[in-house]
Amino acid sequence: MNMSGEETHIDFNHLVTRYLSGELSPEELSGFQEVLRKDPGKQELLDEFRKIWDSTGAVSTEERYDLEREWALMQEKLPGFKNESGFGKTSGGGGRSLLYYSYRIAAVFVVGLMLTLSWFYVTRMAGMERVVAENEPVEVILDDGTEVIVNRHSRLRYSRKFDQQERKVYLTGEAWFDVTRDASKPFVIDAGAALVEVLGTSFNVNAYKENPTVEITVESGMVALSAKQDTKDLIVMKAGSGGTYHKSQRELKLIPSSDPNSISWKTRELFFEGSTLREVADLVNRVYGVNIVIMNRELASCPITVTFRDQTLEAILNVLEITLDLQATQVGDEIRLDGEGCVE
Repeated sequence: MNMSGEETHIDFNHLVTRYLSGELSPEELSGFQEVLRKDPGKQELLDEFRKIWDSTGAVSTEERYDLEREWALMQEKLPGFKNESGFGKTSGGGGRSLLYYSYRIAAVFVVGLMLTLSWFYVTRMAGMERVVAENEPVEVILDDGTEVIVNRHSRLRYSRKFDQQERKVYLTGEAWFDVTRDASKPFVIDAGAALVEVLGTSFNVNAYKENPTVEITVESGMVALSAKQDTKDLIVMKAGSGGTYHKSQRELKLIPSSDPNSISWKTRELFFEGSTLREVADLVNRVYGVNIVIMNRELASCPITVTFRDQTLEAILNVLEITLDLQATQVGDEIRLDGEGCVE
């Protein structure tokens, strides 16, 4: 992330709204945090924005006010942001640049806009709670006793008090649910492109925006999965099975036997049978939030059969080193696996 010179102020305000809504990628988040460390003034500005944000709550993708679009429109209307020769034209006579005054106006505009929207958010989001899991999963107990564990880089929005007809929550990312049974009030998860409905059961929902599918894994009970645009077409999954909804193809698919590693991020139980080291590394990366890099193709294709039950990352690496005769080395934020590969 390159943020320097006079463009820094504009970029920073764009990133603030995405940071507070939990939409920054891991790479963007790292760069954003570095900017805050280097500039205490920006940290103070972020703190002010956070106070406003926390007082207004969050909204779903469909409901969210498009602050970035408003920012772009403001840039077009305010003098000094853009002109034929670019940023920073002065008003002449050695005075301050129009850009300088535009920044000051922009700062007031953004804060004023967020304050103006406070009433809008509060009236629409009254009684709502939100959970944003960044680098570690977050556990929450809902009003009805339902347990939810929200996976890293995921968000959950829910009502403090469910209404009389249904219990509805909104998920972006991945979460595991253990739903308290209530036959008179279905539990509904809005997962973006798909809807998940249950009465009382435990299951996992993988609904990251970047994934082409919404994936369900049922641990107990029964779960119904339908497209958000057509709730009449649905599939019903029982314990031990799963299902997917393909967003672009708008296709529902029942999976008779679910992947045992689908909830490894929660249980930290990893099962491999004849799996390649590449497959092992990819799953360990997702479960432990690390960056394992395999240094050569031959090593990546080596097969391994092993089960890890709530092991530390160090213990897993030790087993891989001994089993496949490789070396694990920490270099910066990477864990590099190197070796000659396996013998055919």
